[in-house]
Amino acid sequence: MLIKGVFFDLYGTILIPKNNNKAWNSWLSTFYILMKKNGLTLSKKDFANLCSGFFTREEPIEKDKNLTIYESRIKDFAMDLKLELQTHEIKKIANECVNSWHKYVKLDSEAIPLLRILRNQKYLALITNFDHPPFIYSVLSRYQLTEYFKYLAISGEIGYKKPEPQIFDITLEKLDLKPQEVIFIGDSKEDIEGALNIGIKPILIQRESLKRRMIVNDYILKRKAKVKEKVNQYSRMMPFKTISRLKELYCILNLRATS
Repeated sequence: MLIKGVFFDLYGTILIPKNNNKAWNSWLSTFYILMKKNGLTLSKKDFANLCSGFFTREEPIEKDKNLTIYESRIKDFAMDLKLELQTHEIKKIANECVNSWHKYVKLDSEAIPLLRILRNQKYLALITNFDHPPFIYSVLSRYQLTEYFKYLAISGEIGYKKPEPQIFDITLEKLDLKPQEVIFIGDSKEDIEGALNIGIKPILIQRESLKRRMIVNDYILKRKAKVKEKVNQYSRMMPFKTISRLKELYCILNLRATS
């Protein structure tokens, strides 16, 4: 069947890490400094221990409509530490921490030339797991990426995350596409499993430069064990089509390199 739509993951696919370790260490340091300003008395070592796995914990049960999931995580974390933060303080911490992390992320130089050609031939959508949607909108605007996508599916906004099929289902419905009419490009186990669960053909992007330093989407204190686990997950997915750079999609989708 003719491919009518191309869906992309964001981080690790269109945006890639310059230095993953530095990114998460920067996030932790900024978080620690800001929490100290709000009364934290723990040492940085003890604080780091408590932060390990911050983003992969269960989402807060009680949701505040004025806070994103990420901001609610910060609120609950502060409460566990007997710190009371005002809403404006929580938002400041959330934004400064995620910006300090993002300093070590860059736009793949092959992304915009590819998207520029694709948007004239296919329906494009972005599907990303992210607990702080306002930041995604600001990042897409910063890199002038918003114009290329017909629909943005941000997990923290629509209530589902990859590999849950609903996040793909909603995107298909918004663009009036069938699963077999779409391919999805992502870099993680959740990306591949999610696409397969809904009947979308997945393509795993596994850049040569990142094979030995796999992306970890959380602050993990004992990083080596998690990285090894991630590599093993990737090896189990190798029967599915893989690419090492975005440029390979020109050939797969029969695109011309110039418009």
